[in-house]
Amino acid sequence: MPRVIHFEIVTDDPERTQQFYEAVFDWKVEKWNGPMDYWFLMTGESDEPGIDGAFGLRQSQDDHVINTIDVDDIDKYVDLIKENGGEIIRPRSTIPGVGYLAYFKDSEGNLWGLMQDDSSAK
Repeated sequence: MPRVIHFEIVTDDPERTQQFYEAVFDWKVEKWNGPMDYWFLMTGESDEPGIDGAFGLRQSQDDHVINTIDVDDIDKYVDLIKENGGEIIRPRSTIPGVGYLAYFKDSEGNLWGLMQDDSSAK
């Protein structure tokens, strides 16, 4: 069955985007040496579950993506998002038996989800 293997977000300010993702999630950013402005986001080690992604320059106001990021402490990341120029769109909510979910906009206005697994969540 097809699986998500890459994500792509858009930016108006690549430097601000890089600073945001490095400061909040400690992701590595590497500029591509290809024919267009494009930056790779490495989200972890290759032997860990998850996917890597990238960001490129916004071409239209219709450009957007929503993906969800698995975190170990949702409250910690909500605080980091706020401290680094992001905005919480939907505060932490509980999904009983699953965990906690929040939505945020990054420094470029891209909408994301945060998910903390917790099967004991009530």
